[in-house]
Amino acid sequence: MNANVSDTKTLNGTEPTPLNAISRRGMLCQTGLLAWNLFAGLPLAAAEIAPLPEQPEQVKKRLKVVVAGGHPGDPEYGCGGTIARFADLGHDVILRYLNEGDWGDTPATTRLAEAKKACEILKARPAYAGQRNGHAIVDEPH
Repeated sequence: MNANVSDTKTLNGTEPTPLNAISRRGMLCQTGLLAWNLFAGLPLAAAEIAPLPEQPEQVKKRLKVVVAGGHPGDPEYGCGGTIARFADLGHDVILRYLNEGDWGDTPATTRLAEAKKACEILKARPAYAGQRNGHAIVDEPH
């Protein structure tokens, strides 16, 4: 039996609220605006950033930080500095790779070895979802 959205209840028993649909163009415009605001405030924010201590102080609450990427290399390229910062502060950082990244002339074994080395350098640990590159199914039933 297929459940319709109207038949579904949330954990607290209320009706789910539909998400506002956003187009790809709208998403790009919003992220571009966000990026511009971040860029414009960067000189002011850079002056307020405290340098990293040589030995991280005792972390009051250790966080589990998960950074997801489609392929090995994606989280490191996009968030490498943030990953290193959280790891240096003593937090548990996990890089979640959705697929093994085999593409073109580069086999998955090479990409996985590079991801493992990157995690060692960044003091993070890898986690793999096991999907095959280029074979993800995105449709209504899935």
